[in-house]
Formats: sequence, C-alpha cells, structure tokens
Amino acid sequence: MEAIGVLMACPMSSYLEQQLDNRFNLIRYWNFSDKKQFINNYAHSIRAVVGNAAAGADAELIEALPQLEIVASFSVGLDKIDLNKCKEKGIRVTNTPDVLTEDVADLAIGLMLAVLRRICESDRYVKKGLWKAGDFELTSKFSGKTVGIIGLGRIGLAIAKRAEAFDCPISYYARSEKANTNYKYYPTVVELATNCEILVVACALTPETRYIVNREVIDALGAKGILINIGRGPHVDEKEMLSALLDGRLGGAGLDVFENEPEVPDKLFGLENVVLLPHVASGTEETRESMADIVIGVLMTCPMLSYLEEELNKRFNLFRFWEAPCKSEFLIRNSDSVRAVVGNAFFGAASELIDALPNLEIVSSYSVGLDKIDLVKCKERGIRVTNTPDVLTDDVADAAIGLILATLRRICVADGFVRRGLWKNGDFELTSKFSGKLVGIIGLGRIGSAIAKRAEAFGCPISYHSRSKKPNFNYKYYSTVVDLAANSEILIVACALTEETRHIVNRKVLDALGPKGILINIGRGAHVDESEIIAALIEGRIGGAGLDVYQTEPDVPEQLFGLENVVLLSHAASDTVETCTAMADLVIANLEAHFLHKPLLTPVL
Repeated sequence: MEAIGVLMACPMSSYLEQQLDNRFNLIRYWNFSDKKQFINNYAHSIRAVVGNAAAGADAELIEALPQLEIVASFSVGLDKIDLNKCKEKGIRVTNTPDVLTEDVADLAIGLMLAVLRRICESDRYVKKGLWKAGDFELTSKFSGKTVGIIGLGRIGLAIAKRAEAFDCPISYYARSEKANTNYKYYPTVVELATNCEILVVACALTPETRYIVNREVIDALGAKGILINIGRGPHVDEKEMLSALLDGRLGGAGLDVFENEPEVPDKLFGLENVVLLPHVASGTEETRESMADIVIGVLMTCPMLSYLEEELNKRFNLFRFWEAPCKSEFLIRNSDSVRAVVGNAFFGAASELIDALPNLEIVSSYSVGLDKIDLVKCKERGIRVTNTPDVLTDDVADAAIGLILATLRRICVADGFVRRGLWKNGDFELTSKFSGKLVGIIGLGRIGSAIAKRAEAFGCPISYHSRSKKPNFNYKYYSTVVDLAANSEILIVACALTEETRHIVNRKVLDALGPKGILINIGRGAHVDESEIIAALIEGRIGGAGLDVYQTEPDVPEQLFGLENVVLLSHAASDTVETCTAMADLVIANLEAHFLHKPLLTPVL
C-alpha cells in the first residue's frame, strides 16, 4: 500500500511526530525554506495536514494541496485553520478537546496561586540568598476570592470545580445562561469583571471574542483585580493590559498565551506582579501523548445514536464504515489510522475486521452484549474491550415488564380495536391477569435481577435458572431450563448469548412451558429456536410471546405478523433517550480513559 502523505505544519510533540512517522509518509513543513518549491514537489501526495495552535492550515496552504482530505489539529483551538475554506472544499477538520481539560484547568489555578502568593518572585528571592537579609513580604490570599470565568465550557467548568474547593464564589459570562449550573451569570463581560476579584479567560477565540478583555473590562476589574489568560493571546488587548499593569490600574496577571507568540512584550519582563508561561497549559507528557493519540482515527461500524456520532466526531478523526461503498478498499486506505472501533449489538468487531486493523488498541461496544466481537482474537492481540453494562439495566427490565403486560392484557390488539371504531359494536374480550403469575427467569444477572424486583411488586413468585445457584437470593432455583419452564407461567430470557445459551429455548422447553405459558425474550434472538417458537405459537402449544430480539435482525419471520397473541418490538428494550445518551457517554469515557492511559470504566478485556 502506498504510504499516505501527511504534512506536519511545525515541530510539536516528539511522540506525535514519531507515531505519525511510523504510520504515514511524514513530511515536515518546517524543514523546507523554499515553500513554493516544496509545494511543487509534494502538493499532490499530501492527503492530511497536522497543525496546532501556532501553525495550522490557512486558505493559501489548503488551495495548494489538491488531494487534501483532513486537517487534524494538535490543539483545541481552531483559529489557525481556515474553516470556511475547509467546508467549501469538503475537507474534514478535527481537534483534541477534553484530553487537555484537566491540565489547562490545573494550570489556571496554578497561575492564580502563583500571582496572588507571588510564588515565582519568592522563588527568586530564596535562590538569590535574600532570605538571610529578612523575610519575604506578605502576599495575597486566594481562598474565598470571587472568581469570574469568561466561557463556561469544558475548561471553564473544570476551573470552576477546582476554585470551588478553595471556597471561591463562582460567576461567569457566556453567550447565554447555562441551564445546569447554579453559578451567577452576567450578560456582559464588564459586569462580570466588576463583580469579581479574579477574571479568567477560558473561551474559544472567534471574531466576537477577539479583544473581549479591553480597557473597559480591565478598568472594571480594578486595581486589586487579577487577570488570568489560558485562552488565546488575542482574547486580551495586550497594549491596554500592559498599560493597566504599569499604571497600577490592574493588580496582576497570569498569562499562558500572548498576541504574537513567541513574541512577548519586553515591558512585562520587569513586572513582579505578573507570571508568564510559554503557552504550556496543556504541556504535560500524559496530555501531549493523549492529544497525539486522539488525532488518530476511530472506526464506527454502523449508524448508531446521532449524539454518539456527533461527540465522537468532535473528539476523534471519525471513520463511518457504513459510508464506504467498498469495505476492502476502505480498509486498505485507512487501516493504519484506526486505533479504536466503536460497534454495537448488530455490528461489532469480527476476526476479519480485527485482522485488517494492525494498530487497533480498543473496541468500545455501544451495547451490553459482546457476541458481535471476537473476544478470543482481541485477547490474543492484547486489544482492550469495553461495553455499557448497568446503564441500560432499568430500561430493559422495564421493557420486559411492558412486554408481559402487553401480551397478557393484549394492549396492542385492544389499541387497534379502539382505533378501528370497533368498540361501538361491543366490549373488547377479556384478557389474562399478570399479578400473581409464576415468573421464571433465565439468567439472574443485573437485568434478570431488575426484572425479578419489578415482578415481585406485582405479587409474582420468582424462580430462575443460571449456571449455578445464587447465594444472595431467596428465589427458587432450577438446575435446568426445562424444569424452570415446567414451573412457570411466564418465561423470560435475560442471559448473555454464548455457545452454551444459543437455542437455550428449544422445543422441549416450549412444550414444558405449555399452551398457557408466555415467552418473553429481551436477550438475543439466537437464544430461541425461532422455527420452533413459530410452530408452537401457530399450533397453540404456547399461549403467547413478547419479543424484542430475533435471530436474523432486522428480518422478522412474516408468520409472526398475523398473530394477535404476539407483541413484537424492534430490538428497542434499551432505547430511551436517557439510556442511549448515557450509553454513548460511557463509550466516549472508555475511549478517552484508554487514550489518557487511565483505568477503563467498564473493561471486559
């Protein structure tokens, strides 16, 4: 395979440079003094640009690269990338959010402490041997000071959380008031500055936020106020800030960013009430490696929740596998870039896909079930695997009870009866009671236990089958599924799908359940021998069924469509807005934990 040409705009993390060099034909832009000659020689081979907060991809560079497909920024800020030009040409753009949130927030607090407690000045005092001549002068307290934050996004919130631990009252300015916070909101930056002692700039740089801290804001902050900037240099009118510091109209400043980096105004160097850093808020080894990793791609196997897709797209270079007309060609072109796979209960990571991705490190499943992932192959390759347990337990248990009620009380049939105007002709026929019925559960894990808890509230005696008897339950245990079915009126499948549980509900089990028995399946389609259940329903050998899953989804046997004693759902037991969002958040959290070298939240392997 011909190596993909990647242009690195300027020197960045050595780890990133090394990783890119291992995977691509890496071209280092800064090595070429004659840019025009460079363009003539390399323009047609470059398909990706990697930039950062200092050098990205302006309109001129984008126009010069006819094969450019993606710009991956080794930073959160995108002000060095011509987004309009990228959109116009259909070029993908990614950045590295979240990864650096903690480090930037930590450093913001560090700057506050360094300025107020004059840590750098005190350090110089000791190192110059001046302590022998007398104690260092008193400094200012941080704890309890009012902190105002411009921009309450990820970083702003992380700063607020840390400052609260110092008993600092928090207020903020943003484009609009945030619904899920109790912090005081001010509709203008001037009002925010007037009502705080420390003003922190933590918003994105846009034309609207350029010079958001101007003379009026600085004067509102006042002679005792401290300005902290961990955003971008152009957020602050540098001349006005310098003038205010020299005139004593501003108490101090902690600056990580400047207007024309790496140029810093010389007049700042002599001010002891200022702490100056060389744009290193995210500059820890752990974060820089993680930022480098996140530039690499994530493969999403099939369409899932739009929220999950959007969030992955914000954080990673997202490949949508289902959009590739030729899967084999896609893998040939992109296999080296994929470091993670996100799958679900329908399309996970089979052996063939895993073998095609030489740099795959993690498979994060947007489901509890793992039957679509080759766990043996993952273990063999040292690939981490996560899923989303617990998050969907309540919804699946709720759906199981809903299916029982819908089947026994014939809710769907009754709904059709009313809608067709048949009620005028006479009452709907009597249905079957749920309360008090014998409920047997195959698999007493998280979901099975949650179903049992709900069914108990209906006065239902509970029994179960699992690989072994559970010591902490008083429910009746049966060592075989046939015995369980013979002693149940409602049989619920709630176990994991394995080779041992495939067709765990067969003809023998269905016959044991009998003509008044109800089968509920919220497990996997392959748990039930589908041909046998269809025959049993048609022949009246079981009383009814509530099915959320099928053997060959989304194909459902047409013989089931005409049966009024059957309720059919489209594998939607966990499909509530709340649960799907929580599952998506867990997928993302596991990926971020992996790339940050932190413990996985829900590891399987």
